[in-house]
Amino acid sequence: MFSKTQAALAALIALQLAACGGGDSSSQPEAGTPSIPAAPLEPATPVGPANPDNPDKPSEPDSQPLVTYLDQTFAGLSELPQGWTKPVANKGTVEVRDGSLFIDGRAHATQMTAVSLPESLQKLSNYRIDVDFTIEAATDPKRWASVMYRTSGTPTMEPYYQMAMRQEATSANGTEFAFRNAGAWNVISTKPFTEKIDPAKTYRATVIVHGNRVRQYLNGELLHDVEMDERYASGGVGLQAAGALMRVESIKVTEQRDALPVVKLFDPQDTGTKAAVAPTLVQVMSSQTTLEKSGASNALFGLDSSLMLRGAGGESIGSLLDYVSQAKVLAIPVLRIENEATVTALSRFVEKYGYTDITLLSSNVELLAQARKAMPLVRAAVDFSGSNLTDSAADVLKVVAQTNRAKAKIAVLPAAMSTQSAVAHMQRLLITPWAAVAPTAATPEQVAEVLLTGVNGVVTSHSQAYAKVLQKLPANTLLRKPLIIGHRGTPSLKDENTLESALEAAAVGADVIENDIYMTRDKHLVIMHDGTVDRTTDGTGPIEEMTLAQVKQLKTDSGYAVPTLEEYFDAFKNKKQVHFVEIKSSKPEIVSLLKDLVDKKKVHDQLVVISFDFNQLANMAKTMPEVSTGALNSLAVKAGKVESGLRSILGVTQTNSSTYNPSYSGGISSELVEAAKHRGLTFWPWTLRKQNDFYSLYSYGTHGLTTDDAHWAKSFPIQAVAAQGSTAVNIQTPVALPLTLTTQVGATLNATSNQMVVLDGTAQYNLQPDGSILFTAPGTATVLPGYRHAMSQDHHYTVFAKPVKLTVQ
Repeated sequence: MFSKTQAALAALIALQLAACGGGDSSSQPEAGTPSIPAAPLEPATPVGPANPDNPDKPSEPDSQPLVTYLDQTFAGLSELPQGWTKPVANKGTVEVRDGSLFIDGRAHATQMTAVSLPESLQKLSNYRIDVDFTIEAATDPKRWASVMYRTSGTPTMEPYYQMAMRQEATSANGTEFAFRNAGAWNVISTKPFTEKIDPAKTYRATVIVHGNRVRQYLNGELLHDVEMDERYASGGVGLQAAGALMRVESIKVTEQRDALPVVKLFDPQDTGTKAAVAPTLVQVMSSQTTLEKSGASNALFGLDSSLMLRGAGGESIGSLLDYVSQAKVLAIPVLRIENEATVTALSRFVEKYGYTDITLLSSNVELLAQARKAMPLVRAAVDFSGSNLTDSAADVLKVVAQTNRAKAKIAVLPAAMSTQSAVAHMQRLLITPWAAVAPTAATPEQVAEVLLTGVNGVVTSHSQAYAKVLQKLPANTLLRKPLIIGHRGTPSLKDENTLESALEAAAVGADVIENDIYMTRDKHLVIMHDGTVDRTTDGTGPIEEMTLAQVKQLKTDSGYAVPTLEEYFDAFKNKKQVHFVEIKSSKPEIVSLLKDLVDKKKVHDQLVVISFDFNQLANMAKTMPEVSTGALNSLAVKAGKVESGLRSILGVTQTNSSTYNPSYSGGISSELVEAAKHRGLTFWPWTLRKQNDFYSLYSYGTHGLTTDDAHWAKSFPIQAVAAQGSTAVNIQTPVALPLTLTTQVGATLNATSNQMVVLDGTAQYNLQPDGSILFTAPGTATVLPGYRHAMSQDHHYTVFAKPVKLTVQ
């Protein structure tokens, strides 16, 4: 059924996984002794291309040793080495003393102090840099030191790339891949390190650059694997600091002869629908299944411990290696696993061949959690399809808890649970629901009923039937409503992060209320965005140095009190709104306080935790593993680079078992969101303050929109209902059906359909420009009546009611 393994694949891919290996921080190498299998620390004999006769065996090594361009220590020196220069714009000092190089950038927090290495390096394109360093002091824990590369010969060294390390390296942007040109920064990738930079330790920063690819490591841990602009193909090397004192023990620059390996993500087929972020289709496989033109973007197989693929009836349908090695993989593999032996065999396969663009499925939560630990970049889905769960709130919470405990985001639901209300509740709690439908659920009417539940995916034996209906839907059809998130309440209307602002957000229709929390000196959780109360209240000083009584004396501009999180929980208890609680504090004990409060108030079904501090997300995973989390970040995805963008996003979400919560200006495109949906990824951009941007992201189905202006969507129709039963209509008379619309705030409106989709029937018809139907011959028809809503002159979307049967006379 599948093609044979492609030659040279194994040797190339093995390098990727060796460098990308995950695991707990305890497994990281000791400082100063990095281990980077993809590129040895000492110049070594390079390995040539794979042997085409045996892809598991590399060819004979090249006999030429790698060139060392520079190998510099500072013992015995009192001045900079020959050829090293200091930019005239330096704010601080650069000096050699006591056997080390000191770059003291504490003179200014944002204007840099740098040193440029010999000019001869500027001619180079492909090289590796190893710097042994530490940050001895900083004016602020967020200040940084960096390794600069591909620098120009200008006085400012711009343009250039850099690997920056903050003293507080555990924060979400603790390390960065950034580009600077014309005095402006473009931070393209951020990621936390496993520990803060300790002045008493020496760390090794490694940059490997080849062609338009770069990898950045700290102590052997791969942090950034990204693409660069092809226009800046060569350049020199430098070091710099801003607001920090960087001590450098040594720096080495060596030739990088081999291109950096990359694992290409699968490019699956799609349904061809114009609907916005329509459900991904997951085809249940058998020996008779043909994927081509089925519309399925995922293929569900059983997998045994010999890594043979199994069909729905247990029949063998080839090996996993043969499937993923095809020249064109039409559907991402979803692999049902049943035991530890399969996990062990699969983890060896992933380590050897580097295939991580797969999803594992099981009803065994512990087995999935074990698989995720062994293969951090592989996704997981929990299978509830065989359960007797219903769409009750209690059962929804069980699904959320178990899915999060499995380190998964996808939940495969039984039919009884695949209702619009249960699906929407799960989505508000950051779970990605896929509906497992019965093998017989394949008529156009049944298909439409499933799609209108708003699920993110459909697991079916008849994906072609679902694709056929999806292809009929007009552009910007919303089968799932984007969620409206009130950022700090409604700060455009009432003072931010006050209870009054939060209640106003709910009144204008927000599905979610976002807030920010710190802990007071006497261990209470209070709502405040900044670390100090200066900006938003009549007081001054750090909020975490205050008692609750002191905080309660503060007033905002409008005279409102600073609320506690407990007051928020009480105000919204038993309402539909979910709390996005952003942990601002870096103190780990805040997570235990949050757990105690959530347990006391029993608001587990209204809680999501988000943070820029990935350490706090790790604390959540240990203390409250049943709660969904979102990874806030400022990652910039390069326009048009869907594949590289997906790799970066998967790195963030898989590391944290979280959703993707980026700055909305970070390069989100409809193409990227559409590609990501097949991996169960959801997007929650912040903070939308321009109405046109809000309309744009809403119209192409972004999962959740964080905004200061939740009232922008209050009049949006989000649901359409048409009278059910058979309706008689006449030929040669335009047919439009009456609808009842429900808006974001719950108001009802009477309207007439202005979109119509014919699902099935015998009557001949023509669609009219106004969205009505003109039947030209008698018969029957099953139709979807819809309402197209214009948000502005340039942005619109359509919602559909359930199917209606027509008898044409």
